[in-house]
Amino acid sequence: MKKVYTKQGILGKLWLYFSLVFSHESNPTKMHLFDLALSVLGLNGFHSIKFNFDHFIAQKCSYSLKSLYYTLSYSKINIDCWMLALVRLALKLLPTNINQPIILSIDDTMVEKYGSHFAYRSKLFDHAAHNGTNYLHGHCFVSLLLSIPILDNGKERYIHIPVGYRMWTKEKSKLDMAADLVRKVMEIVDKNQLVCLCCDSWYPKGAVLNLVEEFSNLAIICNARIDTALYTIAERTGKRGRPRIYGDKLTIDDFALSKIDNLEYCIGYRTVRTHLFGNKDILAIVTQPLNGNNKRLFLCTMMPEQLHFDLHFLPDTAASYGKADEMLLPLSIYAVRWHIETAFYEQKTYWGLRDYKVRSKQGIERLMNLLTVCYSLMTLLPYLEPAFASLKEQSAQQTRFLLGQAIFKQLFLTSLADKLENRKKYGFVSDCLKHIAFTISLVG
Repeated sequence: MKKVYTKQGILGKLWLYFSLVFSHESNPTKMHLFDLALSVLGLNGFHSIKFNFDHFIAQKCSYSLKSLYYTLSYSKINIDCWMLALVRLALKLLPTNINQPIILSIDDTMVEKYGSHFAYRSKLFDHAAHNGTNYLHGHCFVSLLLSIPILDNGKERYIHIPVGYRMWTKEKSKLDMAADLVRKVMEIVDKNQLVCLCCDSWYPKGAVLNLVEEFSNLAIICNARIDTALYTIAERTGKRGRPRIYGDKLTIDDFALSKIDNLEYCIGYRTVRTHLFGNKDILAIVTQPLNGNNKRLFLCTMMPEQLHFDLHFLPDTAASYGKADEMLLPLSIYAVRWHIETAFYEQKTYWGLRDYKVRSKQGIERLMNLLTVCYSLMTLLPYLEPAFASLKEQSAQQTRFLLGQAIFKQLFLTSLADKLENRKKYGFVSDCLKHIAFTISLVG
């Protein structure tokens, strides 16, 4: 297949970006990974390694199916390098004249597997399971989503890409796994670039909260348990001795809630301290729907004026909180976290994220992250590559479909021209077909 990877053709352009992600791998491994990724685009999805090999890869390559399984399960591959390469590509899109925060979202997702031979398959609690019980047998993965602000023809908005999945094996807590993912991204982000980390009520504890002490440019905005211990800011008494860290104890019922214009919630906020963040002053926000009693508590480690957030980058529904009251800006930013749920749904439904049949932990993690690379590059490529600029308004699935059609056109016409090359009397036809293949790949 290498002969069709010309710089002008669509395969050459895809190879350029996929090879950046796989730059730390050996050349044979890099080609196997790219061929598998190309089959996902060409077949408009992932069904299984055998299916994609039989219906796409085997038609164009001479290696065996076993070599693909070996690459995924046993070859020396570093998926951390894939994640960091995706982040670096995304960071290229940051506006140079606007210091808008980057948003990271962490969460976990579960994949139900019925076979009993998958490594680390276990019984898991899933509050969203629709199988008649709250338990399922399968795998749990911790994931990180990166939201990057972009300026495109005067339009301000965020684009969202998942950058990594890690399987939870009970040997390491999900908190430590999430903190490791965030830490790796923070280490390559500019120290002057503000980053907001959003998470639900399960993650604001332990290793995740310690990240605030490690990185001064990181703010955590989280949903917290409603029974979280809150305290007023202790006033100095002027007496000798160490001053109090915490003031009087608070509950969410101590927050004065008021109706906010254009919002369907009563909201109250105040600066507090909590055992979660020690002696750090944080903003606590309590919300309650107008037609219900379900209160929710949100915490933010930075005051709204420190976030320097431009609400024009968010859709109106999310920006409405910050527009109604500047102190509610953390709620607008937290609304971005929902895109990680969208990514879970799209990857499981359209990208075969739950259809893996590899049994080993390494093979499963590598395959899931390879599919994530495909999904994320389909989101980034229209902004990175001018040849794909017309696809900016398309979803990752639609971009995959359109590029898949162009891939089949180039491969078919190029292979047909190569077969005709062996017959001298068809030399003119061969040249014409090569020219057509080259033109189609450009129009793509």
